[in-house]
Amino acid sequence: MSARRINMQPSLAASLYNEALLLADEARGWFDRALASQPLRGGSGVHAALMATAQSSDAETLALQQWHARCDPALRIALSCESLRLTTRLMHIIAWLLLQRAIASGELAADAALLPANRLGPSPHIDAALVAQLPMAAQRLIGQSSDLYRRVASLENAMVATDASSEPPMVARFLQQLQAAF
Repeated sequence: MSARRINMQPSLAASLYNEALLLADEARGWFDRALASQPLRGGSGVHAALMATAQSSDAETLALQQWHARCDPALRIALSCESLRLTTRLMHIIAWLLLQRAIASGELAADAALLPANRLGPSPHIDAALVAQLPMAAQRLIGQSSDLYRRVASLENAMVATDASSEPPMVARFLQQLQAAF
């Protein structure tokens, strides 16, 4: 691996990191509330407490309760699954940005970012047809997390492309010959 690579400005990493944390916090709050507003079948305990908390008279809670009332159980389960996918996407972003912060501060070598274990994790698939059936707030949060993931992935791709192109031409040709042989 080459030591020459694009160095992410600490201010860009910090800005993306803050954006990811704010989005994660907003998503957690919304999905907790959305999932708590599901009708219960004789529920008790923590879920019932969340339900009681969520039963305020605001319009969003009322809209969620109406959405739950008209949706089949499979769609309510899909809402839970999308919550997990969104969280996974954001955690991949946050972990990658923390790695960039460690590299910038000198805690890790620059080449550490190119190790397969340190690459940006894959974004869970988004089923557009399914997401279109979810409440508008969920669609917005999923879209924002996907957009943030695309921006961070393009930064990582630029770093990897710069690193790969910085190899001496002879080494690059030799690697291509090896790959072709196998």
